[in-house]
Amino acid sequence: MRQQRHGRILLDGPPGAGTTYTALALATSIGDRVAVIDAQRGRISAYAETFPFHICPPVSYFSPDTLVTMLAHCAAQGYDTVVIAPISAFWSERAGVLDQVTKASKRGSAGNRSGWSEVRPMERHMLEAVLGYPGHVIATVRDKLEYVAEPDETGHVTRRIIGMAPIGRDGMAYDWDFVATMDHSHTLVAVRAPGDLSGHVEQNPGAQLAARIKSWLDQGVPLTAPHDLAEEALRPNLAFEELGNLMNQARLRHAEGHPLLLPDGTGTTLGTYITRRGNELRSA
Repeated sequence: MRQQRHGRILLDGPPGAGTTYTALALATSIGDRVAVIDAQRGRISAYAETFPFHICPPVSYFSPDTLVTMLAHCAAQGYDTVVIAPISAFWSERAGVLDQVTKASKRGSAGNRSGWSEVRPMERHMLEAVLGYPGHVIATVRDKLEYVAEPDETGHVTRRIIGMAPIGRDGMAYDWDFVATMDHSHTLVAVRAPGDLSGHVEQNPGAQLAARIKSWLDQGVPLTAPHDLAEEALRPNLAFEELGNLMNQARLRHAEGHPLLLPDGTGTTLGTYITRRGNELRSA
């Protein structure tokens, strides 16, 4: 039997394509309480008078664990929709995945010179938290850019920026329900989309597109957010058998990636935390 889904929407485009504006337009139409994880060093506040949303503290350190912790805070505060703008910062900016790989390769042994064997689990943990968020997630992605010289009808040559491949892990589009690319005319083209939205093209998309996406997401049996499992996982003095049962429940409800805020203010995922507590009891 089909269940309702939380939206996973990914938008890429070059500077000026309108991905941030569109992400906010979709988010505020799909969700009631919207939080924005601002990876643009405060620039997201320019839209505060246009759309109703709450701004997380701007991020300047883009480690995978930072994004997991911010998602955990959003989940704990009950935001039903989160915008990550842009998620590619956690791949290519300071302390992001690629930076972590470089550092790991410098300190690694001969068998780990690429650094990926150390960093890949961190990247997967971040992705699990994004996909496991108990609400809608809309993320923007920066593009690799190319400058093209084009003559006009008078022969005057102008430069135009075009977006090439999105900046992020290979195959990232497979993990999202709705993937679209945008250009300087603010035209959205759906690259991956459900049902009759496949191949959809729209200029200046907003509430109408959001309504079509939400209609598809709302089909089926209502979802039950795994907040009860998160509360149970944080209960002290759980026995090993209780942790095993809790993990089974998390797997049955596809909740292993649920972002979990720990008492010390850091974040992890439900599955990782249960496993860690189980290993601690086993070693003791």
